[in-house]
Amino acid sequence: MWPLTGKEIYEAILEKSCPLESLENIELIGVCTDSRKIKPQQFFVALQGDNFDGHSYLQECFEKETPLALVNKDSKFLNDLKPEFREKCIEVESVLNSFRAFAQFMRHRFPFPVIGIGGSNGKTTTKEMLASLLSGPNYKVTKTQKSENGFLGLAITLCQEEHNIKDQPHALVLEIGIDEIGAMQQHVDLSEPDISVLTALGPEHLEKLKNWETAANEELFLFRNAYTTRIWQLADDRILTGFTHDINIQYRGKVTHHEYPLSIEKDFLVIEKSEFEQEYTQREFIFENTERTLVWEVINESTTKSEIKLEIFSKEGKLFTENNLVYEIPLPGKHNAANFALAFATAIKMKRTPREISEGWKNFTPPPMRSKISTLKNGAILFDDTYNASPMSIEAALNTIENKEWISKSKLIILGDMLDLGSESKYWHELLFHPLKNLQSSYLCLYGSAMYDCYKLLKETEDTLLKENNTRIFWLAAEEDPVAFLSYEGIDLSQFVILIKGSRGMKLDRLVKVIEEKCC
Repeated sequence: MWPLTGKEIYEAILEKSCPLESLENIELIGVCTDSRKIKPQQFFVALQGDNFDGHSYLQECFEKETPLALVNKDSKFLNDLKPEFREKCIEVESVLNSFRAFAQFMRHRFPFPVIGIGGSNGKTTTKEMLASLLSGPNYKVTKTQKSENGFLGLAITLCQEEHNIKDQPHALVLEIGIDEIGAMQQHVDLSEPDISVLTALGPEHLEKLKNWETAANEELFLFRNAYTTRIWQLADDRILTGFTHDINIQYRGKVTHHEYPLSIEKDFLVIEKSEFEQEYTQREFIFENTERTLVWEVINESTTKSEIKLEIFSKEGKLFTENNLVYEIPLPGKHNAANFALAFATAIKMKRTPREISEGWKNFTPPPMRSKISTLKNGAILFDDTYNASPMSIEAALNTIENKEWISKSKLIILGDMLDLGSESKYWHELLFHPLKNLQSSYLCLYGSAMYDCYKLLKETEDTLLKENNTRIFWLAAEEDPVAFLSYEGIDLSQFVILIKGSRGMKLDRLVKVIEEKCC
């Protein structure tokens, strides 16, 4: 916890006594990795990347009265420093590894719980939901900023200035992302979450994770800590279990099996009501082998929001009157309702009352570029979901635009490549054929080389799509400009519900800006 002396930081990183008496009287209140934003009393971490080197800004930082810096001992820039600045450098083999070690030192000083959120889809939205639910009038909550959920981002989050002993938070909501084998275990070792939450599981980062089964197994490392409380999501096509002592994960016909015993001391299950009421769902077994079970259902849904009803069960029966547990979510889609249910279960586990949760929920703001729906001045409805794309999130977006409120409106859909799917890219892009072939009254533009695999399948049914569904299909190569498609003959933007979605690397957020300008 901040503040720390320079001596404490030195000894935490190098694991030896500090020989510099001058560091004993230096008090630091935070870290900074960007020299442009450095403030006095901040510890500068000189990171290196492909196109930058923080060491080149050391002189500038020290001139801004930075009292201490973490540096690579082999950096050529150290030789240019004045002697009085050089002695303020903690020299290490790897700045990133040492910074993460320091972040773990910080974590061990936290008197408040850390909640780790993993999963393939919905992490950021669930994080923002949970942070709001927990942050009632009497609670301070810190969280991962934006989507800084990797090796560097986790360390930065753990070292936030807000983790100050003079005004300490009541909880940290930590988003944990993975993109390679072994990453989750390293992240868990660093952050040691007291409560672990898994959102939907599906294909992600397959360039390094190789296949969906490996990705799912990697995510489940979040649940392997002996000390963590687990918030499970049991839902069709997300996590399926026979409610014995193991778990099967299934998506689009692919199944992977893992042994994960349920635990009365550790587990809080979240399940949709329609699934909970199925004959094969062994409700008595659930109650006997888990601490609590949250059952949720969407009772009202529109194109911009949904209303969710929740019931919580334990061995003693229902815990709360059901009339108190109805909430409005300012986001469309069942997937967002599922994210809310996970966040709500976690808030209950944190001993928040429904009244406190309701107060905190008033502060919720949806994260940008995720399920953002707006009506433009000319009447067009824009669905901006450009932050990223995966098979699961594209299907969720397509389900949203097929909402009954928009059933009579024409659709303009531009889908960019789903990147980072490795050798399975063709398989996952071709699978999009199934939801796309049912689109009604649409102009569908697939953009990018990977989307061509899906386009070829749709092209084979083009006559049927046009005659029966009144849907026209197009494909643009990655080097083409999708902005030009907006001027295609017959497209009057004011008449359409417009969905824009693709991986961040496809840069479709620029297309959103063009549409907003055209429709103003």
